[in-house]
Amino acid sequence: MNRKPIDPSWESLLQQAKYEPLPPLPPVVRERIDSTLSALPEQRKRPRRWLPRLTGGVAAAALLGIGVLGTGFVSPDMAAALRRVPLAASVFQLAGDFGLRAADEKGMVTEIGQTVTDQGITLRITEVMYDGVRLSVGYMQESPGNVGEMSGGGIRFHVNGQEYSGPWSGGGSYMDPHTYAGVLTLTPEQELPDQFTFGLTTTRIGDTSGMWSFEFPVRKMASNNRVVMPMAVKSAGELTLTVKRIAFTPGSTELVVEYRAPRNMLQAGQLMQFQMTDDQGVMLEQQGGSGSGERQGEMEISEWRQQFGPARRIPEYVVIHPYVDGPRTSGGQASETRVPLERLPTEEEPLALSQGAAGRLLVTRVERLSDKTLVHYQAEGASPHLQGTSLWIEDEAGQKHLPPGKRTTVVDPYAYKWIREFPAFGPNEKLTLATRQMELPEYEQELEFVIPVGK
Repeated sequence: MNRKPIDPSWESLLQQAKYEPLPPLPPVVRERIDSTLSALPEQRKRPRRWLPRLTGGVAAAALLGIGVLGTGFVSPDMAAALRRVPLAASVFQLAGDFGLRAADEKGMVTEIGQTVTDQGITLRITEVMYDGVRLSVGYMQESPGNVGEMSGGGIRFHVNGQEYSGPWSGGGSYMDPHTYAGVLTLTPEQELPDQFTFGLTTTRIGDTSGMWSFEFPVRKMASNNRVVMPMAVKSAGELTLTVKRIAFTPGSTELVVEYRAPRNMLQAGQLMQFQMTDDQGVMLEQQGGSGSGERQGEMEISEWRQQFGPARRIPEYVVIHPYVDGPRTSGGQASETRVPLERLPTEEEPLALSQGAAGRLLVTRVERLSDKTLVHYQAEGASPHLQGTSLWIEDEAGQKHLPPGKRTTVVDPYAYKWIREFPAFGPNEKLTLATRQMELPEYEQELEFVIPVGK
């Protein structure tokens, strides 16, 4: 990576900073930093908390960061260096998935810092990451109250002035009643240029109409990517699958498969899906997917792009497991498992919640805090990432609690561990942990692929 020298004026400021004390942090800034640090998963090494006085190189880095971030944009190289200075919480760390947090920690994220205010609502584009598989944009939204989030119908994207019409998704959570941290993620069906100008415009936030428009440069961060194009083909009856491409990046994994089958082969609502395990048998975190296709007589030909979380490392090989997802002929309502929270679980003595044939959840810790309840848990079974989505709390009245907007944080996608946030309950209120029974995935064994990746 080519690094640009620091401007001489900055060098002078850095030298002065070694000997000059910094003013104390404003209380609101210190409170947000402490809150962010306390929310980080325990097994991660936490950065040092701010001290009353920063000295030496840390003070110099802080001064450099404040000055450069104030300009609204920094180069990707400089941004990668500044990400290591704990000046403020990254939106990807607050609201992103595990892959975005990993990309952020590896310096793949570019700071943007553009702000637009309209109708009393302020949007700030904080950061962007494009790794060749997905383009993710982090933003903060501030408003007088909970006005809702950006709506799909009002959002437009542009790449070098051309409107983007491919798949995208969005999500996030409220930091407080006035502040929303969100992430928009595009998964292009055609690879974008290595460098381009990206435009984002929204005309609606919740029920409020207005105009919030941004434009900023994006560069692909792909120095550690690995792409294989096996073009491996397998058939079972009239169904044929071709594994066309697998891309590994530090922040994501993508599988591209072509599907050929008779039009009426699957029932209404069913879809061919794919899981991926590495050479150690670890199942990658299944994320979104999209596809397109056409009909040729009685045959349907489509291309499906399935996104996964990042692999722990570039594997020697991966195994692709096709299966049919959606309604099954058995139908019926899945039964549920309930376990009263009569003691606080530990890693050594967890609370086990059966999920039937699929496996079980192990609750290893429950934190009953004044403002929220945090449940630490992990999954064991045939489809652990899917199993981990099914956990809720019931109060004494039998009411289920899993409010929209509450966060579930992936702590370790390779050991299938999460922290799920629920509302606060009274200290003496009796609670029950609950999950659903799940069936085993119906894997198409004849269509299973073992794809060499190599080093």
